[in-house]
Amino acid sequence: FIGVMEQLQHAVKTGEPPALSVADNVKTMALIEAGYRSIDEGRTVKLSEISTNSVI
Repeated sequence: FIGVMEQLQHAVKTGEPPALSVADNVKTMALIEAGYRSIDEGRTVKLSEISTNSVI
C-alpha cells in the first residue's frame, strides 16, 4: 500500500500518469475481499461474485 501511495504522489507532483489505474486497484481490492469472504464462509469465492461495478 505504501508503494502505491508513493507512486500516486509522484504522479500528482510530476503530472505523469500513475503506473496503476483505478481499475487495477479496484481489481486488487476485489481479490482481497474474495480472500476474506472465502475465509469467513469456508469456501472458494470466485472474483465474479465480488461486485466492482459501483466503483469503476
